[in-house]
Amino acid sequence: MQSASDLGLAFVSPAPPESRLTSVNGLCLRYLDWGNGHLPDLLFIHGFAQQAHSWDFAALALQDLFHVISLDLRGHGESDRAANGIYTFDDLYVDLDAFVLAAGLENLVICGLSLGGTLAYTYASRNPELVSVLVIAESAPESRREGRDAIRNFTSGPFEFASMDELVKKVQTLTPHRSEDQVRRSLVHSVGPVGDGKWGWKYDPAISTLHSSYGSPEARWAALESIRMPTLLVRGEDSDITSEEIYLRMSALIPSSQIASVPGAGHRVSGDNPSEFNSALRGFLINHPGRDTQGEGS
Repeated sequence: MQSASDLGLAFVSPAPPESRLTSVNGLCLRYLDWGNGHLPDLLFIHGFAQQAHSWDFAALALQDLFHVISLDLRGHGESDRAANGIYTFDDLYVDLDAFVLAAGLENLVICGLSLGGTLAYTYASRNPELVSVLVIAESAPESRREGRDAIRNFTSGPFEFASMDELVKKVQTLTPHRSEDQVRRSLVHSVGPVGDGKWGWKYDPAISTLHSSYGSPEARWAALESIRMPTLLVRGEDSDITSEEIYLRMSALIPSSQIASVPGAGHRVSGDNPSEFNSALRGFLINHPGRDTQGEGS
């Protein structure tokens, strides 16, 4: 919350989240619950090699309107790692499906970034009765190779660093829109001591197996084509992953969709420019709050 205040971000209810655990498909998954359980459910899904706290700024901006939940996917953050060291998109999808059921979530607003965005729109396409509003951030059936390669090179190692300063410098190569102080604060929940005075990531290095398991672009386009709920498509104007052309094509497939381009932001749009991201997200969701607040059948 201090980081949000220092960045001048607006929020109404400065209550911190409660960290909770649930058992899903033989794994213990951690999630953050921001309270206000009487309000419509909003589920955030983080990107590859991120974790639930990646959504802290957005959760603060929306917890007065929604019951906000943010999940650590398997192998990320505080959730269990896969026992066999293998991760597939289908594994994550099955976890998500089971988590929504176990948590009793319904009439969901679901928002995902990158990998989380693909999970979000795949889930929405298969469960339209459970999802009332969809937000896809920096995720598309087709992406730019340079951006994909940059992420793969970054997450291929090293996994341990001699100091936090060394780790911060490494991250800055991937997040040029953020100051050193912003990067340092963003790592509070993403890294930890690993012994001998070194620091390391909280994700399982084996998550790299995910890269080859997403399925075909044709299948992802087909999933988008079936979506009929109100949808916000968010991209960073300086993204090296998504393109304006692809986002226009996505919007043309989804009847009730809007595009929001966030200036001064790249692929990690929600953290690169949280003020503009939150403004776009809140503005859209106020006008499309979901079935619970619009009334049955609306």
